[in-house]
Amino acid sequence: MRFAQVHKFAVYTLAVLGLVALGAGGELPPVSVLLVVVGVAASWFAEGAILHDERYVRAWNVTLVLGLAAQLARAFLFGTDFLLAIVEFAALFQVSLLSNRRSAMNYQYVTVLSLLFLIAATVLGGGLSYAVCFVGFVIATPWAMTLGHLRREIEGNYLADARAGRAGVPIDVARILRSRRVVGAGLLAGSSLLAVPIFLLTAVIFVLFPRIGLGMLTFRRGGENVVAGFGTTVDLSGHGTIRNDPTIVLRVEPPDLTEDPPPVRSFRLRGASFDTYNGRAWSRRSANNHARRLDREGDRYTFTRAPDPAHDQPYRVVLDPLEPPVLFVPEGAVGFTIPARFESGFPRYTDLNADRDDGIRYAGNEGVGLIYTAWVPRGADATLPRRYDERAERFTRRYTQLPSALSPEVRALAERVTARASTPLEKARAVERFLLSGYRYTLRLESGTAERPLEDFLFRSKAGHCEYFSTAMAVMLRTVGVPTRNVTGFLGGAWNRYGRFYAVHQGDAHSWVEVYDPSVGWATFDPTPPAAIVGLRRRGLLAEADALVEAMRMRWRHYVVGFDLSTQAQMARRAWRAFERYRGRNNRLSSAIQQRGERATENATRVPWKRYVGLALAVVVFAALLSQLRAIARAVSEGGARPRSPSVRAAHELARALDQSLAAMGHHRPSSRSPSAFAADLVKRGAPIAALAARVAARYNEARWGERPLDEAELESLKRELREAAQPEAAG
Repeated sequence: MRFAQVHKFAVYTLAVLGLVALGAGGELPPVSVLLVVVGVAASWFAEGAILHDERYVRAWNVTLVLGLAAQLARAFLFGTDFLLAIVEFAALFQVSLLSNRRSAMNYQYVTVLSLLFLIAATVLGGGLSYAVCFVGFVIATPWAMTLGHLRREIEGNYLADARAGRAGVPIDVARILRSRRVVGAGLLAGSSLLAVPIFLLTAVIFVLFPRIGLGMLTFRRGGENVVAGFGTTVDLSGHGTIRNDPTIVLRVEPPDLTEDPPPVRSFRLRGASFDTYNGRAWSRRSANNHARRLDREGDRYTFTRAPDPAHDQPYRVVLDPLEPPVLFVPEGAVGFTIPARFESGFPRYTDLNADRDDGIRYAGNEGVGLIYTAWVPRGADATLPRRYDERAERFTRRYTQLPSALSPEVRALAERVTARASTPLEKARAVERFLLSGYRYTLRLESGTAERPLEDFLFRSKAGHCEYFSTAMAVMLRTVGVPTRNVTGFLGGAWNRYGRFYAVHQGDAHSWVEVYDPSVGWATFDPTPPAAIVGLRRRGLLAEADALVEAMRMRWRHYVVGFDLSTQAQMARRAWRAFERYRGRNNRLSSAIQQRGERATENATRVPWKRYVGLALAVVVFAALLSQLRAIARAVSEGGARPRSPSVRAAHELARALDQSLAAMGHHRPSSRSPSAFAADLVKRGAPIAALAARVAARYNEARWGERPLDEAELESLKRELREAAQPEAAG
């Protein structure tokens, strides 16, 4: 392996990992990512004379200045996100450093900037991609730093002297950098061992030092997933094709998991509801003005009543950052548990606000998502009624609102379908059966472009997605005086056998209807054909790989991202309890030994022969490990683990003979100085042996780096000259 190529590869690995970690948080737009990829790839081929061309260097300096000015103008004049401007310029600066690799110092700049990128990614990203980049950094950083140090020493000891034209130093540094003798498998293996203490030190710091929270570093914005159907409106002419989106937005861990759960489960997660329909879209009538903050006691929130673990079952939900910040609630949920986040050592609880349509939104998550537990009553208690204090007339007027331009045919159809029904629930069942039996599900927006999309769906196309079915049922029931509201959420989830949770995709977004009956409160109806309520399901090897990555992402988020001060306190308590149990066992054992008397004490203190065998095996293993480490260290110091050629062995023998002769004359060469550099120092001081030392050092370099082999006869001749030169000094 050529030294320069291995060093270049190690530094480029760090640079790429740093850029990936920096851009993994979704801050860089696709155009910027493409430009960075092209720039890094092009910089790899910048070699030789072009790196020292003044016009090339000047062009890059001008590019950096213009890039900085452009980013500042975009941030302060055109409203571009300031964080995005900083990240883009940092990426441009790294490409500039990679394109100007003239010496070891330039490579060090790239390494330092890559490490800064990793630190910045700790705040901006923190996902599974960051974990992969971190592992790569731990492995590649010792390579880059070790090789960078060697290159700096080579250039410092040889290149400076060669440029100064000093006598006795005819060294071609470029040839040394191209040499295959400097870097071997032993050097890379030895430097890789440095990753072990780095990992251990990182783990100790992570566990012992408390998380201080996001605090002032929380300036990341724009990373949330935008999910249609949960904002302020639902338009019948849009987002029907969202059911083809495989993006995972939340994960659910139901309480009744078995060893082999079904691959698909159709649990319903309620998100938002809408009460006003204008003929094309649904909206909410001043829902925020009537929102109430849920009561909280510790980390438990009361929705309809306080959660009771003895009678309620928990649904654990891991929610990705969403816009809008809607809390998705299983049917019948009575309350929630949300652990506090610690910032600067103080707990910070999430605020939950419920509107008058039972939609719940959260605040204070700072764009990092939410992990919560929804408590649902067991058995028949899950269908708790929800009653309202509003006056009946105002309540009925709100949930029976209809657009003025609604076709009379819709009312006539609803009256015909519900002619034999008397109660609100009977009418709802009649309309639900009518839509399920006479209409088909499709993702094609066949009625979306019509002037009256609902009428077109009911009387012409008779095909649409879930919003058409729920809208048709809600409007038809309203025409016959039944209070209804349109509800959006998720229905279904795909089982992830690696992480043991159900993954809910954007493709599982769904819409249904809630009907109000004074005797039971709100009741759920779903007029969408059952064959259409299961979202996109991928199969095959790619789906298995996605499931495995998603499980790893969940574990990373749970054990690393979610590792806070409360978790550390729990670990400390568990460790202390384990220590107490261990100490208690020792105390009981000590008491038993004392009670047994002198004979029991002798038996307890007697060392069995098995312990001697175990001790001997431990000594042998330790000695073997120590020998292996010494072999690796020796290989590293000698430039690799491959066997030395006769010429290289002769060169090392010549160097030892030179050091012995110089020491006999009072000139002790420090290990930090090469033979050539030390010979140059002797020339400066005018030492009598300086000329011979310079000639021998030059011959050593030629033999050591393979330019001209050193045979046995020449070696003995040079050693004899060195002994003769040292004898007068020794005799005197």
